Amino acid sequence: MTEKSSAASDGGRVNAGAQDLAINNTRFNRIFTRVALKTLAKLHKSDGYCSPISRKLIIKTGPWVDLTEAATMRFIAENTSIPVPKVYCSFVHRDRTYILMERIQGEELPRAWARLEDQGRTKIFAQLKQMIGQMRALEPPPDTGVQSCCGGSLYDSRMNRPEGRFGPFATIQEFHLWLRKGFRLAEHPHPEKLDDQERQNLAKMEEMQDGPWPRPVFTHADLNPCNILVRGEEVVGIIDWEFAGWYPRYWEYTSAWFGNLIRTEWQNTLSGFLEQHPAEFAMERTRNRWWGEF
Repeated sequence: MTEKSSAASDGGRVNAGAQDLAINNTRFNRIFTRVALKTLAKLHKSDGYCSPISRKLIIKTGPWVDLTEAATMRFIAENTSIPVPKVYCSFVHRDRTYILMERIQGEELPRAWARLEDQGRTKIFAQLKQMIGQMRALEPPPDTGVQSCCGGSLYDSRMNRPEGRFGPFATIQEFHLWLRKGFRLAEHPHPEKLDDQERQNLAKMEEMQDGPWPRPVFTHADLNPCNILVRGEEVVGIIDWEFAGWYPRYWEYTSAWFGNLIRTEWQNTLSGFLEQHPAEFAMERTRNRWWGEF
């Protein structure tokens, strides 16, 4: 077993071995952030794990929040022009992660969508496509598998796995094997229970997953419209980078499609700014049917 794949078994521990990812971890910042959360946050409406403390600042904290997300936002800010929240500090206190960051002034895309004319929507898609292109242009470090920006574990609440965080994986093939929980068609205990179409779909999925793959690309992995902030016809923020990392090239499209099953209009617009992968989409449809999160 490789070093990366053995690390996958430790992925469930939030913040495990991640203290060195803390940003501006000073005593003043730790005290200010925790006091602000108990006082100033009460004056604003919270949204899940995110609690605004002013018009310009917001704190993200919760049982599944990890320092990797702050490190990812800094990585994107330093290597692209994609508008992401500026991280002022991040740290762990009593096994709980805190991220103090910029509160971008913008409107979630679904709220603005109905007011946008076709020309405005086209402009937004063009900006998103350019931003995705910047991520795709990022060069993965040597021997990069499926992993976070800093080579560590990943998180995706949609995975519905008891271990929480997962990976890193030395190869895309190892990631695929984990996704299908080690399944091998040749080892199926009751092959007679599979009809011909199921057997064919599983065989095709396994062959494709275990085959050769190009190098992974950096991926947001949760491009639902609520994570896109706009002002007028300008994209001013891409938020919620907790799922991001180095993934197979198809993952951005398939995770956005399967992760938005109730947003059919959004599914239909993904091709406006994301590269489609028909063969990989069919592969993922089979996987989701048998081991899926969606």
